[in-house]
Amino acid sequence: MEKDLLGVPISIIDTDEYKELEKREYAVGPDQLMDEILAKRLFTNAEIMWVVRRMVYFYGRRDALLKITPPDRLLMNMNSLLRAFYILFDLENPEMDDNIRSYLSSRLTDATWGTSKRTREYLYKIN
Repeated sequence: MEKDLLGVPISIIDTDEYKELEKREYAVGPDQLMDEILAKRLFTNAEIMWVVRRMVYFYGRRDALLKITPPDRLLMNMNSLLRAFYILFDLENPEMDDNIRSYLSSRLTDATWGTSKRTREYLYKIN
């Protein structure tokens, strides 16, 4: 991994490749850039990060079109994303500071709604 002048590892969004993607996004638009990336067979790390950022944008703003997407398709999307990150974390075993680890832990805790024992008992009560 690249390091800055102080020897601290830089993130993917700090790389020149990612900054070039952002410039391309502003020049051609995010939809065109997404089409270009998805047409490739292999994505670079910067392209993977850019696609994930776009997914966060659409899922985070509760996009109107995504609201009418069949729930099965949304679950398949999340399953594919989780598989990709499972492989990434398993292979890289990245070092993280406590703040990042805390943030990831809280996001994972929120994301387990419906899969943890506590919330599954709640769902059984609804039925």
